[in-house]
Amino acid sequence: MAAASPYLSDFRPRFRPPSAADLCLPVPCMTADETNEKAMEVFSRHRDLTSLPVVEDGRPIGLINRNIFLSQMSKPYRMELYGRKSCIAFMDKEPLMVDGALDIDALTFRAVEFGEKALADGFIVTKDGAFAGVGSGLQLMRVVADMQAARNRQIMLSIEYASVIQQAMLRPSRDALARACPAADLVWEPRDVVGGDFFHFRSEADGWFGALADCTGHGVPGAFMTLIASTSLGQAIERHGPREPGRLLAGVNRGIKQVLGQMDGADETPGSDDGLDAACFWFDPARCDLVFAGARLSLFVRRPGAAEVELVEGHRRGVGYVDSPLDQEWPDRRVQLAAGSLVFVTTDGLIDQIGGPRAIALGKRRVRELLLAQPEDAAPADVNRAVADTLRAWQGEHHRRDDLTFFCFRA
Repeated sequence: MAAASPYLSDFRPRFRPPSAADLCLPVPCMTADETNEKAMEVFSRHRDLTSLPVVEDGRPIGLINRNIFLSQMSKPYRMELYGRKSCIAFMDKEPLMVDGALDIDALTFRAVEFGEKALADGFIVTKDGAFAGVGSGLQLMRVVADMQAARNRQIMLSIEYASVIQQAMLRPSRDALARACPAADLVWEPRDVVGGDFFHFRSEADGWFGALADCTGHGVPGAFMTLIASTSLGQAIERHGPREPGRLLAGVNRGIKQVLGQMDGADETPGSDDGLDAACFWFDPARCDLVFAGARLSLFVRRPGAAEVELVEGHRRGVGYVDSPLDQEWPDRRVQLAAGSLVFVTTDGLIDQIGGPRAIALGKRRVRELLLAQPEDAAPADVNRAVADTLRAWQGEHHRRDDLTFFCFRA
């Protein structure tokens, strides 16, 4: 059996979950035959007592709020009128009462249902129906805050380890790219530790395959989609080879629709409408020949001496979504490159980032202008660095909208 990850121990419960009994404090209590004068004495002796429980035969019947009681008894003639009467005159007959075994989550829902008085007055804790003590609304809020902080830490630990897994999944592609085109440069930045963008590279004797993809969502949901999509892409490459990008997109489309139940003619409405945008290409370095197929992603090409950056548009239909037919085809586009041509591919995290003085998307036009402004012999790493610097300046104080992946190489 494989050794358990050390991270897993962080998610195993170490202690008994807290309950209402953990918030129970022993406090003085009254009986129904005791007077308001006695209640006044108790409140005077116990300055920190916010509520005074009333019991009958050991069982709680109500709760006297300190502020309400003192406010009523301080009015003219109230002591003379009510001093010797039963303390139940100013008692809340329907306070929140909970059994000590009730867990904190359930107690919190009960307190919310009762409204503000449960937080202001506190609540009575019982054991087998008998009075055990009272709990403070403020203390309950502190415990809930501590529990939430602990849960958030556990969630972040799990997400951080998911990032380790996602990066390990992508490492073979990075290695393949380094073998196929050492000068190429790739930027992959999830918005939320893990993300919905992924890349895939594969090296062959006569060329190499590359793909950038942007799956539905970001964060954990997006990361789950990358596992499904990258697995489908790997299976399609094994079945068809890496030289027909459009055929591979069609294979991924079928794989995702089958896994997620997004099939045509399904008896029920599919539970998801998820998929990906992608740019796939096969490059033959000896011939400077590139075959490209895109699903809502484009290819930017800057040829030596050209006055503008060429945009090779992808197909307008995404991969795997409900509205993509099972037999959808993505056409291959052959691009003959001159030696030294710069090829740039990006997901929409770059194109759609809001920023600038008018808070608008960066857009393809600005990306083309930026690529054209770079020195004609600039290394791909320098080009990507200029793109990243421009994006940061453009974004300014605006929120990062999406995961970010872009890639460039020279033919």
